[in-house]
Amino acid sequence: MALGVLLFGLVVAVTSLLGVGLLAVPAALRGVHAVADRERWRLGRWGAEVVPPGPLPVRLREAAADPVTRRGLRWLAGHATGGLLLSMVAVLLPIYAVRDLSFPLWWYAVPAGEATDSLTFWEVTDWSGVLLVVLLGLAWTTLSLLLTRPIATLLAWRGRRLLDAAADTDLSLRVAQLTATRAAALDAHATELRRIERSLHDGTQNRLVAVTVLLGAARRAVPRDPAAAEEILERAQSAAEQALAELRSV
Repeated sequence: MALGVLLFGLVVAVTSLLGVGLLAVPAALRGVHAVADRERWRLGRWGAEVVPPGPLPVRLREAAADPVTRRGLRWLAGHATGGLLLSMVAVLLPIYAVRDLSFPLWWYAVPAGEATDSLTFWEVTDWSGVLLVVLLGLAWTTLSLLLTRPIATLLAWRGRRLLDAAADTDLSLRVAQLTATRAAALDAHATELRRIERSLHDGTQNRLVAVTVLLGAARRAVPRDPAAAEEILERAQSAAEQALAELRSV
């Protein structure tokens, strides 16, 4: 993917000299940013988080003056060339090792003239040649054990050095994140207060008003009809209990 983006960027750069590739510059820069973001995600998955930069420019003049974009282009050029070659070495070494170490198991089944070592340096015709191939497989295994981790460390170090945001950018991003988090918390708090206010106004307040009205009606009904007053008091008690239940649920 990185190699494809690099080749596309080179084509755009060459054609831009003729004026016909300028329209493709934003697409090329977006491709560079996308590959760099993917590498940041990969590095963060296997180690410390790589802080991404803020919004990156996609216009040619702004990108030329942007240090983050220039570092991203430097990383892409190295990653798509030297990084690709080193990655191929790290992948091919264990493949060659397995191929040559397992050679004694299948070399006799290969047609005559085609049984060779992994690098096709010599043709194997007897068991002494098989032994040499096995020794070569041991050499591949040793190189794989010695080089795979340093290659991965080197590529990761270069990626972190060129793709990680600068210290001041890191601080500004964290301040922005804290500001956004604080604003979100305040909005959530205000929303909750409005919900409580609506609940009190629409439910509990109305029930308390009903309790007050019922108590007044019961007080007036006591001299005339004690039984009716008792019924009204029961309704007032029920309304008060419902109001208390609503207060607990708010």
